[in-house]
Amino acid sequence: MINAEAWQALPPRKKKRCGTGKEGEAGNGANQQGAKEAEIGRIVTARSNTSTAQATLEGKDGCAGEFYEYLDHTADVQCHTWGATLEAALEAMAPCMFNYMTDLTLVTEDTASTVEFSVSGHDLHTLLFAYMDEMLFRFCTDQLCITRVEVLSLDRSAFSLSCRAHGAAFDRSKHTQGTEIKAITYSNMQVVEKEGRTDVFVIVDI
Repeated sequence: MINAEAWQALPPRKKKRCGTGKEGEAGNGANQQGAKEAEIGRIVTARSNTSTAQATLEGKDGCAGEFYEYLDHTADVQCHTWGATLEAALEAMAPCMFNYMTDLTLVTEDTASTVEFSVSGHDLHTLLFAYMDEMLFRFCTDQLCITRVEVLSLDRSAFSLSCRAHGAAFDRSKHTQGTEIKAITYSNMQVVEKEGRTDVFVIVDI
């Protein structure tokens, strides 16, 4: 687990609101779900040119040029990444997740911290969960702050993934403290694959 003396979670950052409804507004559950799905479709279509989004919620930190953003979600946050391929979208999920916990522009990669790992699942959703859960586990146990990931291999038939992760040990004296991510969830998890573009949506518990 994270050393309590080295980590003090701050309140959640202000989240970007992409929905059209007002917070706390009552509505039919089916209509809300339909509106949510329509909004996700609108986001995917609007960014079909793979333009980059602000790397962080406030636009004051993060890694310029990364293909990710944070979407508003009640009590949690939704990580949205995209790329020309599934591999690219998965690679973008690493800085997306870790930049929510700290400002990655302050993290200098240390070759001694480079690690390789493999995960597997029984479908794309369980594979995605295992991938993100493994990275979060390494942060909680080894204090490894991952700045980027290289997908070495992706076997769709076996739903297995091999990666090389780059980063450095989290150091409170040098690195800022963002919002702690407690767990990865399956809630509304989506992998949207189209010709020339893949979008991945994952809600994390904060």
